[in-house]
Amino acid sequence: MATASKENRVARAEFIFVGEHPAIDFANTISAAQGKRTEHFQAWRDVVDWLSLAGLSRDPSLKLSASSGADALKSVAELRQAWKAVLAQLVASSDVSDKFIEHLNGLLTRDSFRETLQHDGKHRFNLVRAFSQLSGEQLALVILARQIALFLAEANLKYLRRCANTTSCVLYFYDTTKNHRRRWCSVAACGNRHKVAEFRKRQRKTKR
Repeated sequence: MATASKENRVARAEFIFVGEHPAIDFANTISAAQGKRTEHFQAWRDVVDWLSLAGLSRDPSLKLSASSGADALKSVAELRQAWKAVLAQLVASSDVSDKFIEHLNGLLTRDSFRETLQHDGKHRFNLVRAFSQLSGEQLALVILARQIALFLAEANLKYLRRCANTTSCVLYFYDTTKNHRRRWCSVAACGNRHKVAEFRKRQRKTKR
């Protein structure tokens, strides 16, 4: 059976991990730069790679054939779209709809798994998902649904932010800074662009 590695190779933009939580980073797999929308999940192999890089799963059963992967990718994209809509609502101080919660619960009830505790450095530990009866699309969906559910259950939602560059950036983040005054998805990206724009604005005023 052909696996996702046999899919047509398309140049993929680098994944963005600025959200401070896997659920937020999942939403950020659609990004924008200079007014151009970027889809980071161009094929199912991208979803598998992202789950691995995000530290959520390296389960080989996530891999799918090219034909199955195309349909599975649509399901993941639909979950992401619904989640991004919820994030927008939360930033606007609105409630999460019962429909979305029912959808999450429907995904979560499909799963049965166990976790093992593993060392991550000298004095740090991680709970690692070690077993599931699911595979492929269903496994990916429940892993993502669980991260979203964990974020909603554990995060202080008043610290959920959208990047202050609302004109051209669509990224979200969870503000874990000490004073909770983070404004930008990245100081090196949108933060720096803002500084440059403000500098040029001051120069124009000076010339006038």
